[in-house]
Amino acid sequence: MNQLATELNKVLCNSSADRLLSDYGKRLYVPKGIIVQSGEAKKKAHKFNATIGIATEHGEPMFIPSMRAMFSDELKLSQIFPYSPMGGNLQLREKWLSDMREKNPLMKDKKVSLPLVASGLTSAVSIVASLFLDRGDAVILPDMYWENYNLILTEQCQASIIPYKFFVDEKFNTEGLSSAIDSANSDKVFVFMNFPNNPTGYSPTEEEAEKITEILIEKARNGKKILVLSDDAYFGLFFDEHVCRQSLFARLCDAHENILAVKCDGATKEEMAWGFRVGFITYGCKGFDDEMYNAIMQKTMGAIRGTLSSCSTSSQNILLEGMSAPDYKEGKAVGVAKIEKRFHCMKNELEKYKAETYLVPLPFNSGYFMSFYCDCNAEDLRQLLLDKYEAGVIRLDEHHIRLAFSSIDLEKIPELIKVVYQAAKELS
Repeated sequence: MNQLATELNKVLCNSSADRLLSDYGKRLYVPKGIIVQSGEAKKKAHKFNATIGIATEHGEPMFIPSMRAMFSDELKLSQIFPYSPMGGNLQLREKWLSDMREKNPLMKDKKVSLPLVASGLTSAVSIVASLFLDRGDAVILPDMYWENYNLILTEQCQASIIPYKFFVDEKFNTEGLSSAIDSANSDKVFVFMNFPNNPTGYSPTEEEAEKITEILIEKARNGKKILVLSDDAYFGLFFDEHVCRQSLFARLCDAHENILAVKCDGATKEEMAWGFRVGFITYGCKGFDDEMYNAIMQKTMGAIRGTLSSCSTSSQNILLEGMSAPDYKEGKAVGVAKIEKRFHCMKNELEKYKAETYLVPLPFNSGYFMSFYCDCNAEDLRQLLLDKYEAGVIRLDEHHIRLAFSSIDLEKIPELIKVVYQAAKELS
Protein backbone atom coordinates (compact mmCIF):
# COMPACT_ATOMS: atom_id res chain seq x y z
CA MET A 1 0.00 0.00 0.00
CA ASN A 2 1.27 3.48 -0.84
CA GLN A 3 2.70 5.32 2.16
CA LEU A 4 0.36 8.28 1.57
CA ALA A 5 -2.67 5.97 1.80
CA THR A 6 -1.26 4.40 4.97
CA GLU A 7 -0.91 7.82 6.58
CA LEU A 8 -4.52 8.72 5.74
CA ASN A 9 -5.71 5.39 7.15
CA LYS A 10 -3.88 6.12 10.42
CA VAL A 11 -5.76 9.41 10.74
CA LEU A 12 -9.07 7.56 10.31
CA CYS A 13 -8.09 4.62 12.54
CA ASN A 14 -10.83 3.54 14.99
CA SER A 15 -13.43 5.82 13.36
CA SER A 16 -16.54 4.62 11.54
CA ALA A 17 -14.80 5.43 8.26
CA ASP A 18 -12.02 3.00 9.17
CA ARG A 19 -14.53 0.13 9.24
CA LEU A 20 -16.64 1.38 6.35
CA LEU A 21 -13.96 2.03 3.71
CA SER A 22 -13.68 -0.57 0.97
CA ASP A 23 -10.35 -2.17 0.11
CA TYR A 24 -10.12 0.30 -2.78
CA GLY A 25 -11.02 3.16 -0.44
CA LYS A 26 -8.26 2.20 1.98
CA ARG A 27 -5.72 2.24 -0.86
CA LEU A 28 -6.68 5.68 -2.14
CA TYR A 29 -4.66 8.88 -1.76
CA VAL A 30 -3.81 12.02 -3.70
CA PRO A 31 -0.45 11.47 -5.41
CA LYS A 32 2.16 14.17 -5.04
CA GLY A 33 2.47 14.19 -8.80
CA ILE A 34 1.54 16.51 -11.64
CA ILE A 35 -1.51 18.12 -10.02
CA VAL A 36 0.15 18.82 -6.66
CA GLN A 37 3.44 19.98 -8.18
CA SER A 38 1.61 22.21 -10.64
CA GLY A 39 -0.34 23.73 -7.76
CA GLU A 40 2.90 24.53 -5.95
CA ALA A 41 4.36 26.02 -9.12
CA LYS A 42 1.30 28.23 -9.60
CA LYS A 43 2.08 29.87 -6.27
CA LYS A 44 5.85 30.25 -6.69
CA ALA A 45 6.92 29.85 -10.34
CA HIS A 46 6.30 33.45 -11.39
CA LYS A 47 8.95 33.45 -14.14
CA PHE A 48 8.64 30.05 -15.78
CA ASN A 49 5.87 27.51 -15.18
CA ALA A 50 6.55 24.44 -17.29
CA THR A 51 4.53 22.01 -15.20
CA ILE A 52 0.99 21.43 -16.40
CA GLY A 53 0.02 20.23 -19.86
CA ILE A 54 -1.95 23.16 -21.26
CA ALA A 55 -1.07 25.51 -24.10
CA THR A 56 -0.67 29.13 -23.01
CA GLU A 57 0.34 32.42 -24.56
CA HIS A 58 1.47 35.38 -22.45
CA GLY A 59 0.09 33.66 -19.37
CA GLU A 60 -3.40 33.07 -20.80
CA PRO A 61 -4.79 29.78 -22.12
CA MET A 62 -4.87 29.46 -25.88
CA PHE A 63 -8.28 28.93 -27.46
CA ILE A 64 -10.14 28.46 -30.72
CA PRO A 65 -12.05 31.70 -31.50
CA SER A 66 -15.23 29.95 -32.65
CA MET A 67 -15.46 28.25 -29.25
CA ARG A 68 -14.68 31.40 -27.30
CA ALA A 69 -17.49 33.13 -29.18
CA MET A 70 -20.01 30.77 -27.56
CA PHE A 71 -19.34 32.29 -24.12
CA SER A 72 -20.23 35.69 -22.74
CA ASP A 73 -17.44 38.25 -22.60
CA GLU A 74 -18.21 38.46 -18.88
CA LEU A 75 -16.46 35.11 -18.46
CA LYS A 76 -12.68 35.38 -18.48
CA LEU A 77 -10.54 32.89 -20.35
CA SER A 78 -9.44 31.49 -17.00
CA GLN A 79 -13.09 30.71 -16.20
CA ILE A 80 -13.57 28.66 -19.35
CA PHE A 81 -10.58 26.80 -20.73
CA PRO A 82 -8.05 25.71 -18.06
CA TYR A 83 -8.33 22.65 -15.87
CA SER A 84 -10.37 22.99 -12.71
CA PRO A 85 -8.80 22.09 -9.33
CA MET A 86 -9.12 18.40 -8.45
CA GLY A 87 -11.66 19.05 -5.69
CA GLY A 88 -13.50 21.68 -7.71
CA ASN A 89 -13.76 25.46 -7.78
CA LEU A 90 -13.13 26.59 -4.19
CA GLN A 91 -15.52 29.55 -4.36
CA LEU A 92 -18.29 27.32 -5.71
CA ARG A 93 -17.70 24.72 -2.99
CA GLU A 94 -17.91 27.40 -0.31
CA LYS A 95 -21.04 28.86 -1.90
CA TRP A 96 -22.68 25.44 -2.09
CA LEU A 97 -21.98 24.75 1.58
CA SER A 98 -23.25 28.18 2.60
CA ASP A 99 -26.49 27.61 0.68
CA MET A 100 -26.78 24.09 2.11
CA ARG A 101 -26.72 25.50 5.65
CA GLU A 102 -29.29 28.13 4.71
CA LYS A 103 -31.65 25.51 3.26
CA ASN A 104 -31.09 23.12 6.18
CA PRO A 105 -31.37 25.07 9.45
CA LEU A 106 -30.82 21.86 11.44
CA MET A 107 -27.22 21.91 10.24
CA LYS A 108 -26.61 25.29 11.93
CA ASP A 109 -22.96 25.22 12.97
CA LYS A 110 -22.53 21.45 12.72
CA LYS A 111 -19.08 20.49 11.52
CA VAL A 112 -19.09 18.92 8.05
CA SER A 113 -16.61 18.70 5.21
CA LEU A 114 -16.36 21.25 2.44
CA PRO A 115 -18.22 19.77 -0.56
CA LEU A 116 -16.12 18.22 -3.30
CA VAL A 117 -17.16 18.58 -6.94
CA ALA A 118 -17.99 15.51 -9.02
CA SER A 119 -19.19 15.29 -12.61
CA GLY A 120 -22.89 15.23 -11.82
CA LEU A 121 -24.84 13.32 -9.20
CA THR A 122 -24.34 9.92 -10.83
CA SER A 123 -20.61 10.48 -10.62
CA ALA A 124 -20.90 11.53 -6.97
CA VAL A 125 -22.87 8.40 -6.02
CA SER A 126 -20.52 6.16 -8.02
CA ILE A 127 -17.43 7.62 -6.35
CA VAL A 128 -18.87 7.22 -2.85
CA ALA A 129 -19.99 3.66 -3.62
CA SER A 130 -16.52 2.69 -4.83
CA LEU A 131 -14.92 4.22 -1.73
CA PHE A 132 -17.04 2.23 0.70
CA LEU A 133 -18.46 -0.90 -0.95
CA ASP A 134 -16.70 -4.21 -1.33
CA ARG A 135 -18.08 -7.23 -3.12
CA GLY A 136 -20.99 -8.70 -1.15
CA ASP A 137 -21.47 -5.72 1.18
CA ALA A 138 -25.06 -5.04 2.23
CA VAL A 139 -26.92 -2.09 0.71
CA ILE A 140 -30.31 -1.22 2.21
CA LEU A 141 -32.75 0.15 -0.38
CA PRO A 142 -36.54 0.49 -0.63
CA ASP A 143 -38.08 -1.51 -3.45
CA MET A 144 -38.77 1.64 -5.49
CA TYR A 145 -35.45 3.11 -6.57
CA TRP A 146 -33.63 4.70 -9.51
CA GLU A 147 -32.56 2.02 -11.99
CA ASN A 148 -29.02 3.43 -12.28
CA TYR A 149 -28.35 2.17 -8.75
CA ASN A 150 -28.27 -1.34 -10.24
CA LEU A 151 -25.34 -0.45 -12.49
CA ILE A 152 -23.48 1.33 -9.70
CA LEU A 153 -24.18 -0.97 -6.76
CA THR A 154 -24.75 -4.39 -8.28
CA GLU A 155 -22.58 -4.37 -11.39
CA GLN A 156 -19.80 -1.92 -10.54
CA CYS A 157 -19.40 -2.69 -6.81
CA GLN A 158 -20.97 -6.18 -6.78
CA ALA A 159 -22.78 -5.29 -3.56
CA SER A 160 -25.79 -7.18 -2.23
CA ILE A 161 -29.03 -5.16 -2.21
CA ILE A 162 -31.39 -5.85 0.69
CA PRO A 163 -34.76 -4.39 -0.35
CA TYR A 164 -37.71 -3.46 1.80
CA LYS A 165 -41.22 -2.39 0.85
CA PHE A 166 -41.34 1.39 0.32
CA PHE A 167 -44.91 2.02 1.49
CA VAL A 168 -47.10 0.56 4.20
CA ASP A 169 -50.58 2.08 4.47
CA GLU A 170 -49.45 4.91 2.15
CA LYS A 171 -46.67 5.92 4.54
CA PHE A 172 -42.92 5.41 4.38
CA ASN A 173 -42.10 1.98 5.76
CA THR A 174 -39.81 2.82 8.68
CA GLU A 175 -40.24 -0.62 10.25
CA GLY A 176 -39.21 -2.22 6.97
CA LEU A 177 -36.05 -0.10 7.00
CA SER A 178 -35.29 -1.23 10.55
CA SER A 179 -35.82 -4.91 9.74
CA ALA A 180 -33.69 -4.69 6.59
CA ILE A 181 -30.76 -3.26 8.55
CA ASP A 182 -31.13 -6.01 11.16
CA SER A 183 -31.07 -8.65 8.43
CA ALA A 184 -27.67 -7.50 7.16
CA ASN A 185 -25.19 -10.23 8.05
CA SER A 186 -22.45 -7.76 8.99
CA ASP A 187 -21.74 -4.86 11.31
CA LYS A 188 -21.06 -2.76 8.18
CA VAL A 189 -24.18 -1.42 6.45
CA PHE A 190 -24.69 0.99 3.54
CA VAL A 191 -28.10 2.75 3.68
CA PHE A 192 -29.44 4.67 0.66
CA MET A 193 -31.92 7.50 1.20
CA ASN A 194 -33.23 9.23 -1.94
CA PHE A 195 -35.74 12.01 -1.18
CA PRO A 196 -37.61 13.36 -3.04
CA ASN A 197 -37.64 9.84 -4.36
CA ASN A 198 -37.20 8.75 -7.94
CA PRO A 199 -39.50 7.14 -9.08
CA THR A 200 -42.29 7.70 -6.54
CA GLY A 201 -41.98 11.44 -5.94
CA TYR A 202 -42.28 10.84 -2.21
CA SER A 203 -40.46 12.55 0.66
CA PRO A 204 -40.92 11.69 4.34
CA THR A 205 -43.02 13.80 6.64
CA GLU A 206 -41.33 15.47 9.62
CA GLU A 207 -42.54 12.60 11.80
CA GLU A 208 -41.19 9.98 9.38
CA ALA A 209 -37.84 11.78 9.05
CA GLU A 210 -37.49 11.82 12.82
CA LYS A 211 -38.37 8.12 13.02
CA ILE A 212 -35.79 7.25 10.34
CA THR A 213 -33.16 9.16 12.32
CA GLU A 214 -34.11 7.40 15.56
CA ILE A 215 -33.85 3.98 13.89
CA LEU A 216 -30.40 4.69 12.48
CA ILE A 217 -29.12 6.03 15.80
CA GLU A 218 -30.48 2.96 17.59
CA LYS A 219 -28.69 0.63 15.16
CA ALA A 220 -25.48 2.64 15.55
CA ARG A 221 -25.68 2.43 19.35
CA ASN A 222 -26.03 -1.33 19.01
CA GLY A 223 -22.75 -1.54 17.13
CA LYS A 224 -23.67 -1.22 13.46
CA LYS A 225 -21.26 0.91 11.41
CA ILE A 226 -23.58 2.71 9.01
CA LEU A 227 -22.87 4.80 5.96
CA VAL A 228 -26.01 6.77 5.11
CA LEU A 229 -25.95 8.22 1.62
CA SER A 230 -28.54 10.95 1.07
CA ASP A 231 -29.15 11.18 -2.66
CA ASP A 232 -30.63 14.68 -2.71
CA ALA A 233 -30.92 15.05 -6.47
CA TYR A 234 -34.38 16.64 -6.27
CA PHE A 235 -33.83 18.58 -3.05
CA GLY A 236 -35.95 21.71 -2.64
CA LEU A 237 -38.87 20.50 -4.76
CA PHE A 238 -41.25 20.03 -1.81
CA PHE A 239 -44.92 20.67 -2.58
CA ASP A 240 -46.95 19.33 0.35
CA GLU A 241 -47.34 21.21 3.62
CA HIS A 242 -46.57 18.11 5.72
CA VAL A 243 -43.37 17.11 3.95
CA CYS A 244 -39.96 17.39 5.63
CA ARG A 245 -38.15 20.19 3.82
CA GLN A 246 -34.65 19.45 5.04
CA SER A 247 -32.20 16.77 3.98
CA LEU A 248 -31.80 13.75 6.24
CA PHE A 249 -28.11 14.66 6.13
CA ALA A 250 -28.87 17.65 8.36
CA ARG A 251 -30.13 15.29 11.07
CA LEU A 252 -27.50 12.60 10.59
CA CYS A 253 -24.25 14.53 10.07
CA ASP A 254 -23.55 14.53 13.82
CA ALA A 255 -26.03 11.91 15.03
CA HIS A 256 -23.59 9.21 16.22
CA GLU A 257 -19.93 8.23 15.89
CA ASN A 258 -20.96 5.04 14.07
CA ILE A 259 -22.94 6.93 11.42
CA LEU A 260 -20.98 8.39 8.52
CA ALA A 261 -23.42 10.63 6.64
CA VAL A 262 -22.75 11.52 3.01
CA LYS A 263 -24.74 14.05 1.01
CA CYS A 264 -24.69 13.66 -2.77
CA ASP A 265 -26.45 16.51 -4.55
CA GLY A 266 -25.91 18.79 -7.49
CA ALA A 267 -26.92 21.50 -9.89
CA THR A 268 -28.69 19.03 -12.18
CA LYS A 269 -32.21 19.43 -10.81
CA GLU A 270 -31.70 21.92 -7.97
CA GLU A 271 -30.45 24.59 -10.36
CA MET A 272 -32.13 23.33 -13.56
CA ALA A 273 -28.70 22.76 -15.09
CA TRP A 274 -29.06 19.17 -16.28
CA GLY A 275 -26.23 19.24 -18.80
CA PHE A 276 -23.71 21.11 -16.67
CA ARG A 277 -22.74 17.84 -14.91
CA VAL A 278 -21.82 19.42 -11.59
CA GLY A 279 -22.44 17.34 -8.48
CA PHE A 280 -21.19 17.55 -4.90
CA ILE A 281 -20.05 15.15 -2.17
CA THR A 282 -20.22 16.29 1.48
CA TYR A 283 -19.32 14.27 4.58
CA GLY A 284 -20.55 14.56 8.16
CA CYS A 285 -19.76 12.42 11.21
CA LYS A 286 -19.91 13.02 14.94
CA GLY A 287 -16.41 13.27 16.39
CA PHE A 288 -14.66 14.04 13.11
CA ASP A 289 -12.10 16.84 13.35
CA ASP A 290 -10.43 18.82 10.56
CA GLU A 291 -7.68 16.23 10.12
CA MET A 292 -10.17 13.40 9.74
CA TYR A 293 -12.32 15.32 7.27
CA ASN A 294 -9.19 16.16 5.31
CA ALA A 295 -8.22 12.47 5.22
CA ILE A 296 -11.59 11.32 3.85
CA MET A 297 -11.58 14.19 1.36
CA GLN A 298 -8.05 13.27 0.23
CA LYS A 299 -9.23 9.75 -0.47
CA THR A 300 -12.26 11.07 -2.34
CA MET A 301 -10.05 13.36 -4.40
CA GLY A 302 -7.88 10.34 -5.16
CA ALA A 303 -10.97 8.67 -6.61
CA ILE A 304 -11.79 11.83 -8.57
CA ARG A 305 -8.22 12.04 -9.86
CA GLY A 306 -8.30 8.40 -10.97
CA THR A 307 -11.62 8.67 -12.82
CA LEU A 308 -12.49 12.25 -13.76
CA SER A 309 -9.21 14.08 -13.14
CA SER A 310 -11.31 17.19 -12.54
CA CYS A 311 -14.69 18.58 -13.58
CA SER A 312 -15.77 21.14 -16.15
CA THR A 313 -14.30 24.58 -15.45
CA SER A 314 -16.85 26.50 -17.50
CA SER A 315 -19.85 24.72 -15.95
CA GLN A 316 -18.61 25.44 -12.44
CA ASN A 317 -17.99 29.10 -13.15
CA ILE A 318 -21.30 29.65 -14.91
CA LEU A 319 -23.02 28.00 -11.95
CA LEU A 320 -21.12 30.14 -9.44
CA GLU A 321 -21.82 33.38 -11.32
CA GLY A 322 -25.49 32.47 -11.76
CA MET A 323 -26.00 31.57 -8.10
CA SER A 324 -24.31 34.80 -7.05
CA ALA A 325 -26.49 37.03 -9.24
CA PRO A 326 -28.91 39.40 -7.45
CA ASP A 327 -31.95 37.96 -9.27
CA TYR A 328 -30.92 34.31 -8.82
CA LYS A 329 -33.44 33.32 -6.13
CA GLU A 330 -36.29 35.13 -7.85
CA GLY A 331 -35.53 33.48 -11.18
CA LYS A 332 -35.25 30.02 -9.64
CA ALA A 333 -38.52 30.47 -7.73
CA VAL A 334 -40.37 31.07 -11.01
CA GLY A 335 -39.32 27.67 -12.36
CA VAL A 336 -40.05 25.82 -9.12
CA ALA A 337 -43.50 27.45 -8.95
CA LYS A 338 -44.32 26.13 -12.43
CA ILE A 339 -43.41 22.59 -11.40
CA GLU A 340 -45.47 22.97 -8.21
CA LYS A 341 -48.52 24.03 -10.24
CA ARG A 342 -48.14 20.88 -12.32
CA PHE A 343 -47.93 18.83 -9.13
CA HIS A 344 -51.20 20.27 -7.81
CA CYS A 345 -52.87 19.89 -11.20
CA MET A 346 -51.81 16.24 -11.25
CA LYS A 347 -53.23 15.73 -7.75
CA ASN A 348 -56.54 17.35 -8.74
CA GLU A 349 -56.89 15.25 -11.88
CA LEU A 350 -56.16 12.02 -10.02
CA GLU A 351 -59.00 12.78 -7.61
CA LYS A 352 -61.42 12.25 -10.49
CA TYR A 353 -60.30 8.63 -10.79
CA LYS A 354 -59.87 7.67 -7.14
CA ALA A 355 -62.62 5.04 -7.36
CA GLU A 356 -60.74 3.10 -10.04
CA THR A 357 -58.84 0.02 -8.87
CA TYR A 358 -57.11 -1.05 -12.09
CA LEU A 359 -54.72 1.91 -11.87
CA VAL A 360 -53.72 3.24 -8.45
CA PRO A 361 -51.39 6.21 -7.86
CA LEU A 362 -48.72 5.77 -5.21
CA PRO A 363 -48.32 8.57 -2.63
CA PHE A 364 -46.29 11.53 -3.90
CA ASN A 365 -45.59 14.97 -2.46
CA SER A 366 -42.41 16.29 -4.08
CA GLY A 367 -39.85 16.06 -6.87
CA TYR A 368 -40.44 15.44 -10.57
CA PHE A 369 -42.38 12.18 -10.61
CA MET A 370 -45.36 10.11 -9.56
CA SER A 371 -45.94 6.40 -10.07
CA PHE A 372 -48.90 4.09 -10.61
CA TYR A 373 -49.58 0.50 -9.66
CA CYS A 374 -51.42 -1.14 -12.56
CA ASP A 375 -53.34 -4.43 -12.58
CA CYS A 376 -52.26 -5.06 -16.14
CA ASN A 377 -48.75 -5.70 -17.40
CA ALA A 378 -46.83 -2.42 -17.20
CA GLU A 379 -44.93 -3.01 -20.44
CA ASP A 380 -48.18 -3.70 -22.30
CA LEU A 381 -49.57 -0.44 -20.91
CA ARG A 382 -46.47 1.49 -21.92
CA GLN A 383 -46.61 0.13 -25.46
CA LEU A 384 -50.34 0.86 -25.81
CA LEU A 385 -49.82 4.43 -24.62
CA LEU A 386 -47.04 4.88 -27.16
CA ASP A 387 -48.71 3.26 -30.14
CA LYS A 388 -52.32 4.37 -29.70
CA TYR A 389 -52.14 7.55 -27.63
CA GLU A 390 -48.66 8.89 -28.50
CA ALA A 391 -47.87 9.18 -24.80
CA GLY A 392 -44.55 8.17 -23.30
CA VAL A 393 -44.20 6.81 -19.75
CA ILE A 394 -41.58 4.66 -18.02
CA ARG A 395 -42.19 1.04 -17.09
CA LEU A 396 -40.54 0.36 -13.72
CA ASP A 397 -41.36 -3.32 -13.25
CA GLU A 398 -44.16 -5.73 -14.09
CA HIS A 399 -46.86 -3.64 -12.42
CA HIS A 400 -45.56 -0.07 -12.02
CA ILE A 401 -45.18 2.89 -14.38
CA ARG A 402 -43.67 6.32 -13.77
CA LEU A 403 -44.82 9.73 -15.06
CA ALA A 404 -42.68 12.87 -14.98
CA PHE A 405 -45.12 15.73 -14.41
CA SER A 406 -42.10 18.04 -14.49
CA SER A 407 -41.88 17.64 -18.26
CA ILE A 408 -45.59 18.07 -19.10
CA ASP A 409 -47.02 21.54 -19.69
CA LEU A 410 -49.76 22.42 -17.23
CA GLU A 411 -52.58 22.50 -19.77
CA LYS A 412 -51.70 19.01 -21.07
CA ILE A 413 -51.83 17.19 -17.72
CA PRO A 414 -55.62 16.52 -17.70
CA GLU A 415 -55.49 14.86 -21.11
CA LEU A 416 -52.41 12.84 -20.15
CA ILE A 417 -54.11 11.44 -17.06
CA LYS A 418 -57.26 10.72 -19.07
CA VAL A 419 -55.44 8.63 -21.68
CA VAL A 420 -53.34 6.78 -19.09
CA TYR A 421 -56.50 5.66 -17.29
CA GLN A 422 -58.23 4.91 -20.57
CA ALA A 423 -55.37 2.72 -21.76
CA ALA A 424 -55.13 0.93 -18.40
CA LYS A 425 -58.87 0.24 -18.48
CA GLU A 426 -58.58 -1.29 -21.95
CA LEU A 427 -56.01 -3.75 -20.60
CA SER A 428 -57.75 -4.53 -17.31
